[in-house]
Amino acid sequence: MRQENLRSIYEELRSLSFSAMGRTSPNPPVAACITSSEGKILSRGNTQITGKNHAEREAYLHAADLPSYHQLFVSLEPCTHQGKTPPCRDLVLSQKPQQLQIGWKDPNPLVHSGDWDVYRKEGITVSLDPNLARVSIPFLFGFFQRIRYDRPWVWIKSAVNERGEYSPSEERRAPVSSKESEYYLQILRAKFDAVVVGPKTITVDEPSLDFRISESSFAEKGNPVSLVSDEASSFFSPGKGFLKSLFEISLEKEIFEKHKEDIVSYQPYRVFVYGEGQVFSRSFIDKQIRLNEMYGKKLCLFFRIRKEGSSVFLEKEISDTDLSLLSDFPVEDFFPSQGDLFLRSLSSKGINTVLLEAGSFLFHFVRNHLMEEDCILTVTGSRQESLWKEGKLFPGWKEGKETAKYKLNEDTWQLNNFVSLKNSV
Repeated sequence: MRQENLRSIYEELRSLSFSAMGRTSPNPPVAACITSSEGKILSRGNTQITGKNHAEREAYLHAADLPSYHQLFVSLEPCTHQGKTPPCRDLVLSQKPQQLQIGWKDPNPLVHSGDWDVYRKEGITVSLDPNLARVSIPFLFGFFQRIRYDRPWVWIKSAVNERGEYSPSEERRAPVSSKESEYYLQILRAKFDAVVVGPKTITVDEPSLDFRISESSFAEKGNPVSLVSDEASSFFSPGKGFLKSLFEISLEKEIFEKHKEDIVSYQPYRVFVYGEGQVFSRSFIDKQIRLNEMYGKKLCLFFRIRKEGSSVFLEKEISDTDLSLLSDFPVEDFFPSQGDLFLRSLSSKGINTVLLEAGSFLFHFVRNHLMEEDCILTVTGSRQESLWKEGKLFPGWKEGKETAKYKLNEDTWQLNNFVSLKNSV
């Protein structure tokens, strides 16, 4: 197969994976392409929302008049178990592609991973493809983290001014990033299964946290320019690969239209971490009720942080009654030192990826529980409104190892991989 055809296949799989990410959890966002022997793409598919087709079924569903010789490229090993859909392995065996190219083995214990003799007995050649693994790891990494470690892939995002401050000292709302970044920030939300804010943000901003885009935001988007070469990171770099895809793939009008049309399926969980005794405003409660009604499902999650030394068995607070109307899950209680249990709770709800829109509290809440390849994203803006006299320094500013950096008009997006203490010595 010619290299240019292979590159086209990998690029198509990357785009399919990107489109699937954010709407498939707890399932992984898998992509599949059926090609001719020369590498012409005959059909394609990706994982649909929970309970619908997996990538392989989508690809074969839309394939017509397949030649006797065809190949199947799939980013993750076909499943072997009966879930909400039949095993994809059975479908592949019935379709008999001459070659099956796989990006990654499936770590799910329900899958008989690596049991490929059943394919070979049917004359199907099976092989792992490192280049396919590379283009698909940014989208599968969250699923891998949840299955292997019972916690999601964590991204911490903070918009800061040029001094690394995320807000003025006085409690007021102050925009930092430019309108040219807004579209990408919204697509970023769409790609994560949950978006989290802390106590101060709830009080000061009364945030919506839903994913929303418009024709105007797409038209006003900036043109990102990479400031770090591709050679500056390892072969497998999920964070850098994802950010690169965010800036490249979401530029396409077709991708914008898909996310706009399927805006309900791309909605993340809206996660609110609040303090013991914190009172929610009526306007905040009403806003979240309207969002649940708009999207047809309860997408709020609430976590209360108890003061150290207080009992988690205290009687329910009055606010719990209102909050129960917004969520299918009860309020959960944690102490400030239990960020690991918070992440496990998210994982138990099928959340593969989580975006913490963080200031000081959330960063410190999870800081000691971050892992290699977790990411810290800072969006540094220079808007006049961000030049306040005194501000609060984002504690994650400059922490970690720089892996990607983009200039987006007046904003600078910098992605740092978390580096554990044991590896930073």
